Amino acid sequence: MKRINFFYILTLLFFIIAIVTAIFQGKNLLLSIIDSLFIIGITYVAAGSLLYIFEKGFFNGIVYALKRFRNSTKQGKYVSQFDDLDETKEAHEEYAVKRSFSITRSVLIVGSITLLLSVALSYLLYT
Repeated sequence: MKRINFFYILTLLFFIIAIVTAIFQGKNLLLSIIDSLFIIGITYVAAGSLLYIFEKGFFNGIVYALKRFRNSTKQGKYVSQFDDLDETKEAHEEYAVKRSFSITRSVLIVGSITLLLSVALSYLLYT
């Protein structure tokens, strides 16, 4: 719970910094705020998407296939004798446990809302 509270405080701090920098730029205030919101939103959506991909175990199959490929070559078998990297088990045994990040949903929701807000404001500004 502390991580989520810290996340919301950090997000609020980013928004305050974006508004303060927009005020000090002296150009079009609304345009600067929209640009800042878009950058914050796209960063959050990208980070949340990466967390979601890692959470679902997308790369586990790739790592498993590369380990199997390494053991299929003559040189790979020789090299694997000297390190413990290739303790290759069956796929369902080795990668049954998936990581879970408690902040993934929050990052995706805040990023999506920020992106939608910046798109809506830019639509209102330019139409």
